[in-house]
Order: sequence, then structure tokens, then C-alpha cells
Amino acid sequence: MIRTTFAAVTEELAPGVLLVRMSGEIDIASTEFAAESIHAAVAPPARLVLIDLSAVTFCSSAGLGNLVEARNLAGRHNITLALVGVGRPVDRPLSVTGLGGQFRIYGTAEEALAEL
Repeated sequence: MIRTTFAAVTEELAPGVLLVRMSGEIDIASTEFAAESIHAAVAPPARLVLIDLSAVTFCSSAGLGNLVEARNLAGRHNITLALVGVGRPVDRPLSVTGLGGQFRIYGTAEEALAEL
């Protein structure tokens, strides 16, 4: 059995503005839990969802799939989506696959809120 450490906590910053803080490893063992967290947040009445990845220590192709799914859901529901705190464990796979350009990426939630 594969053991993966992963957690996701969603916080409402303001009406319709959600921050999903993900931590640990996003891989095949945690992808279902990550998907559940994303589906719960990226849905009406949300208008802005920030996914904080600053505490993510590993992101596999399954994790990238979760982020792409979040982007697609946001588009279907006319919700603005942004990634914040993207460190090397997530930036590297985003860059290698060319997916980085398909997301709004900010250093912090505060920076994203100031611009969005």
C-alpha cells in the first residue's frame, strides 16, 4: 500500500472568494482527495478560487491533471481561477509540460487578490 501525505483546506476569504490550501504530495494516491477538494471549491456561487500550492512537496502527472480539471471546471462555471505559491515541486512539472502558461500564477494570495 502506498502512503501519501496530502491535505486540502478551503477557506472563504470573502463572499464568493475561496482559497484552497493544498499541502503534501499530489500523486496517484491522493488525486481523488485533491479532485474532491477542487470540485467542492470550483463551483457556484464562487467567483474567484485561489489554489495555494506553497506547501506541496511533490506533484505528479496526476496532480497536474487535478490542476487542469480545476481550470476546466472554472471555465465552465465562469469562475476566475489562479494558482498561488507555486514552488519548484509544482513549477517544474508545469514548465516541462508547457501547462504553466495556461494558468494565472501569483506569488501569494494577497498579490492575486490585488490584481483579480
